[in-house]
Amino acid sequence: MSDSSKDIEKFLLKEIPRHQIDIVAFAARTLSVSRMTVHRHLNNLLSEGQIIRTGRQKGTKYFLKNARDKTLNFTINADLQEFDVWQQYFREQFSSLPENLLNICHYGFTEMLNNVIDHSGGNNVIINTQWKNNSIIIIISDDGVGIFQKLQNVFHFTDKREGILALSKGKLTTDPDNHTGEGIFFTSQAFDVFQISANGISYVRDNLEHDWVIDDGKVNKGTTVVLKIKQNSKRKLKEIFDTFTSGEDFAFDKTHVLVKLSHFKEEQLISRSQAKRILFGLEKFREVILDFQDIKTVGQGFVDEVFRIFKRRHPEINIICKNANQNITFMIERGINTDKMNM
Repeated sequence: MSDSSKDIEKFLLKEIPRHQIDIVAFAARTLSVSRMTVHRHLNNLLSEGQIIRTGRQKGTKYFLKNARDKTLNFTINADLQEFDVWQQYFREQFSSLPENLLNICHYGFTEMLNNVIDHSGGNNVIINTQWKNNSIIIIISDDGVGIFQKLQNVFHFTDKREGILALSKGKLTTDPDNHTGEGIFFTSQAFDVFQISANGISYVRDNLEHDWVIDDGKVNKGTTVVLKIKQNSKRKLKEIFDTFTSGEDFAFDKTHVLVKLSHFKEEQLISRSQAKRILFGLEKFREVILDFQDIKTVGQGFVDEVFRIFKRRHPEINIICKNANQNITFMIERGINTDKMNM
């Protein structure tokens, strides 16, 4: 390679981080060379694996292969494989992390991208990684039907928000022959902050503050998942799996249900209909923790559905109540004792 060629490629490597979109025009103008010459050197850097190209025509962007902050576009088709994308474009940067964080990022990245490939019905997916201060952010967005609309279509929910409650339990999938429905559940537990937005709704799970929020969202087309974790996090993926699995086969048979996710804006009391939302899919588990955080009271209908009707149908399931105040404990014990007296 001539000295002039080396100089051009050195210039490209230096300027690509600041000129991801217009590097061809910028380099041709600054170096007084043709655009064809710039493209030739860019192709050489691509073949050497020093840079990455994504997008087409006017949407083409260039990134340094070792850049941590990336925004890459991919066409969703049969050839797109989540493991290949991780290995080829992202693993190198994440491999600098401690093993516990590498495992979490690898798991969340591949699980969420696999969901896009298999379930979104979209044509394109955009993956964005951001390394800010002491945190890592992974954002995966597709242009498909939107996860909450798809869940409503398949399970006939009366409200799209029911899909959030169902997802939060785990084992929910629109393709049971090929998927277990565990990916979103364990990913939402593994990161410091997990956010999934689609169809004008946003669900945020904050594992640092132990809080959950359902709100209006800005994503109306497709689905966007945001994963965030601190670079000094001590969380371990195995410990998270251990919390919700048991037996020699490590079966996913435990779940934690936040009751307030069944409490939609217009409703005032925990009712029989809310109980049915909570109970949807729980027959798949051996142990269920019902978390009454921020709930002040429950109605007789709620107690009857959960602790009489459901319990009689599934006596093998252990239901554990957590964060229940005096009022809730009284209503539950009253309902259980009344049921025993009528047996």
